[in-house]
Amino acid sequence: MQKKSGLPLSAAIAVLAMGITTGSQAQTVSCGDVITTPTTLDSDLTCTIADEFSVAIAIEGPSGSLTMGDYSLTCSTNEFGTGIILLGSGARLTGGSVISCGDAVTLGGNGNHYVTGVTITDFGDDAVYVESDSNVVSNMHIVGDGTDSDEGIDIQGNNNLVNSNIIEFAGDEGIEVGGDYNTVTSNEVYYSDNDGIEIDGIFAHVTNNITAYNGSSGIEIDSDNGTISLNNVSDNEEGGINLDQGDSNSISNNNVVNNGTNGIFILDDEPTNNTISGNVSQGQTYDLFDPLDPDCTDSNTWQNNTFTTSDPSCLD
Repeated sequence: MQKKSGLPLSAAIAVLAMGITTGSQAQTVSCGDVITTPTTLDSDLTCTIADEFSVAIAIEGPSGSLTMGDYSLTCSTNEFGTGIILLGSGARLTGGSVISCGDAVTLGGNGNHYVTGVTITDFGDDAVYVESDSNVVSNMHIVGDGTDSDEGIDIQGNNNLVNSNIIEFAGDEGIEVGGDYNTVTSNEVYYSDNDGIEIDGIFAHVTNNITAYNGSSGIEIDSDNGTISLNNVSDNEEGGINLDQGDSNSISNNNVVNNGTNGIFILDDEPTNNTISGNVSQGQTYDLFDPLDPDCTDSNTWQNNTFTTSDPSCLD
């Protein structure tokens, strides 16, 4: 996916037409508000999205927070624009639903934001777009419309924690890890059109996730120095863990079963100095597959894996 241009604080505020929230908790929230204090949503909202720069609600840290409870924000279109954007530093969003928005929730500004417990449906672009650093995104339930949506969670910033989310039917990747030093743990990713999790940033920690029934690979690795461990990867259409590019990754102690083609595999000569160890990979055409290294003398190390079929046969 192409990276988006960030929406700066001044531009975000400029396109919000409906006023600024300055009161205390439990006040009425209107479309276009910039929330700067602890606030609770007290009714469902439907907001007009006029163009790609439109934002339904902004939350500005460090003091701004929005608790949505059982209420919802619905956008007038999911073709463009943003439902909720977090700006400044340390803004918070909790609970509720965001429906039919382009980017449903964007974490911008200076980061250190916290987003939890939001249900996101019918998004046209990304359900959660993380463009800043050091944020936490947790306990979200994201349901896309297949090809009519993009990523479930798109992480372009650095040092973010994405944990304990459920993502279903994303139109591209369930989770795309574009920034560096990000941690993706204990998520469940199902039925994405493309990969369940795609790793493009260095030093990613991708652990304890479930990724199943996705249209391409369960996990695709396209970067360096990642730790990919203790994941359950099953029933993905094109394969389990695809080491497509990247050097010095550790792929260990994963459970990779019943994927459509190969289990853990390298189809290119670009990946070097990777270690694939202690995994269980069974039920695929080839459970371990590295056909460009027929005598197992390249720099990638395969050791102590449990498997039934391999190519070449010297893989361990």
